[in-house]
Amino acid sequence: MKKRIRKTRLIRAGIQLLFFILAPSLFSTAFAGVRSIFDSISQGTPVEWNSFLDITGILVLATILFGRHFCGYACAFGSLGDALYETFSWFWIKVLHRKKKPAYPEKAVYFMQKIKYVILAAILLACATGTYGKLQGTSPWDVFSMLRAGRLPGASYKVGVLLLVLIMIGMCTQERFFCQFFCPMGAVFAILPIVPGALLKRDRANCPQKCGACKKRCPAHLDIDGDTSRSGECICCHACQAICPKQNIHTGDA
Repeated sequence: MKKRIRKTRLIRAGIQLLFFILAPSLFSTAFAGVRSIFDSISQGTPVEWNSFLDITGILVLATILFGRHFCGYACAFGSLGDALYETFSWFWIKVLHRKKKPAYPEKAVYFMQKIKYVILAAILLACATGTYGKLQGTSPWDVFSMLRAGRLPGASYKVGVLLLVLIMIGMCTQERFFCQFFCPMGAVFAILPIVPGALLKRDRANCPQKCGACKKRCPAHLDIDGDTSRSGECICCHACQAICPKQNIHTGDA
């Protein structure tokens, strides 16, 4: 099982690194497409298709058909979170000699997962009312995009820099901290209707008694039951599949 876990992590890390290098702005581009719709609403003009909406449309369609693999494998901001969490966990266990990785209680995770919907609603409301421009400099992902492009953010981005630092600290203490709790694009993906065959499922009859390894390993503390009310929180990291002692987790009906 350790070999399977290591193989899964290495494959995922390789794909993440590839997207981080070649397409680091997919997240911000996709959300710019969502914002452009509400910008048009605020201006009272018809929504015109643009290059941002091309990316938004592709990622939305891919998420509906295949689940949130973009979040799990291709989002540069999510990959940054994984790298920080794994690095801090290594330091926590190997250097500080703690027995377990830091993690938030399940109830706290469930509660905080709702915050991203509030953030999404607030941003879209600001776009629709034409006040989004006043928030310039407060976006942590804009700051991240600048740094990734080799540019230092100016003085007008002080709030964005501070938020990015706080988010990076959170990323060290909870797996997929930003993705689960604060990502507005993650909120969009989480409410999409995902094709049932793309959801992870398990055959409970074949599960060892009192196992629960999949839920313990899942960053979102999900029950792997397919199309549940919380299935949209699954970022398709496939960690549950790798850790299952019976290889009992799968997609589709197989």
